[in-house]
Amino acid sequence: MSKVLFGFLISVLVSIQVLAQVDALNKLVTGYTEQVKRLDAYAAPYFNVEEDLGKFGDYLKPELKVKQRNLVEQTLKELKTIDKSKLDESYQITYDLFKEDLETVLGGFDFPYEALTVDNKWTRLTEYLESSSPSLTSFPFSTVKHYEAYVSRAAGFPAYIDRQIKALRDGLQKKVVLSCPIAEKVPGTYKDGLIKDVEKNPFYRPISMMPKEFSKSEKDKIQASFKTMIATHIVPSFERFDAFFQKEYLPKCRKDFGYGTLPNGKKWYRYFVKLNTNTNKTPEEIHKIGLAEVARIRGEMIKIKDKMGFKGDFKAFLKFIVDDPNSYFKTPKEAIESYNTVRKKIDAEIPKYFNLQPKADYQVVEAENGDAPAASYNVPTELKNYGRFVVNTINLKGNSILEMTSLSLHEAVPGHHFQLALAFELKDKITEYQRKIFYSNAFVEGWALYTEYLGREMGLFTDDKQYLGHLSSEMLRAVRLVLDTGIHSKGWTRQQSIDYMAANLASDIKDVESEVERYSVWPGQALGYKIGQLKIIELRKKAEKELKNQFDIKKFHDVVLGQGTLSLFVLEKRVNKWIQEQKKGKTISKI
Repeated sequence: MSKVLFGFLISVLVSIQVLAQVDALNKLVTGYTEQVKRLDAYAAPYFNVEEDLGKFGDYLKPELKVKQRNLVEQTLKELKTIDKSKLDESYQITYDLFKEDLETVLGGFDFPYEALTVDNKWTRLTEYLESSSPSLTSFPFSTVKHYEAYVSRAAGFPAYIDRQIKALRDGLQKKVVLSCPIAEKVPGTYKDGLIKDVEKNPFYRPISMMPKEFSKSEKDKIQASFKTMIATHIVPSFERFDAFFQKEYLPKCRKDFGYGTLPNGKKWYRYFVKLNTNTNKTPEEIHKIGLAEVARIRGEMIKIKDKMGFKGDFKAFLKFIVDDPNSYFKTPKEAIESYNTVRKKIDAEIPKYFNLQPKADYQVVEAENGDAPAASYNVPTELKNYGRFVVNTINLKGNSILEMTSLSLHEAVPGHHFQLALAFELKDKITEYQRKIFYSNAFVEGWALYTEYLGREMGLFTDDKQYLGHLSSEMLRAVRLVLDTGIHSKGWTRQQSIDYMAANLASDIKDVESEVERYSVWPGQALGYKIGQLKIIELRKKAEKELKNQFDIKKFHDVVLGQGTLSLFVLEKRVNKWIQEQKKGKTISKI
């Protein structure tokens, strides 16, 4: 046999082995995705599983947690049978991303998260209330069958309430209980579900969305079914939950504030830190990073104070900004109109910095929970093909005019809407697992905070007050590193946390209290913003230094956004590979 023929046969054999491993990986990722999509039918609108729209789902069923854990363990076991060394570089990264995610998810099953699934921010209860909102719902209300499915789904609500009560009751026994300042605000998040007048109950709102193509008989039938649904399933279930929460749970709320005093709480918090930062940094390391960032940003804010000619100290300056009525919107209408005006200014700058842009548009809509953050973002789905930039117009004191530009950059364009809508649209480039299941808090929130930093280069902070608002927004994320770790790792009290935040931010006291309570109920989440932003800035500066005149900001953003949501570990690999390719004059590879 000639050496040429032998070499050819070896290359064919290697190619067959590579293809076999690639095929095994693709099948495993696809199979995992399909199972996750159907684990909890409540997520059917997000996953576009039409046949499950009429089911409320198995959330909080003990057997669901067992099923989820078994799926993750079995998938990890099968993943280890795939020879990573036989995969090409792009599939090795897919392998690493999948393995990192599965191992992180598996670590969370050791903790009793079911006991803390109700709070004053985001819960299944508030999600369900929002599902009836014309502006916030992800449920499709475009056909008669959709309306029938919504009514059918409500039949599962009473059983969910039973499970929710049991989960909280079990938490009382295990001493895994909400802190009192949080628990006291929970009833306010679901009070509208208690309205007995069916036509004033929020769950009657989808009636106003009925397409004009529906016949009169269809409309009459739907209206009757919604009235029965509210009277039979909705109101009695909310009443049952309210009675339990007010009489049995609330009197036993916890006096402590952070996770550190919960059973196994310190270990639980370390898990949240790893989950939300994609790093092995300790709470103490992150606390120190936060203190350094607070000091740096405070110095920049003092420069603005002096430039504005303010004669008092920093504390007096913050009070002056907070007390100034011109710092706030007067009406919800003014807030929405102002955000739409800022949107146009930002849109004009986008082509200078980005090649990749999502096709989906977004709408600026109003929040329904006054305890919600100043703004948030809802992603597009197949059933709702546009994003929603949700602005809290209920608590206008928590929505400063000074921070309007930064919030728009962060939540909409080129922040969350750009990144998440673009990832959603990459159907032919990345797996459905990566589009809809994989999530990296540090990447998603880090990117959004990076876009606020980018706003400086775009020239969007045109006066001292807007730039102060930008610095205040960045200060918020730096303060979060200090507070989150302080509350859950160092035992900071609610008042201690409020005092620290108020000493560093030009924010209304009610907004400060709401933010501090958010960190209490969502440990670790607030860490992802700064940690992620600092990593992206670090990678950009590395690229600028090594590529010099070859550096192209649009191409850098292509690299960051072009493969959907990544972990920081995978992002760093991707950027480093791109830098080497650029040095050799190559185009972006499909990592």
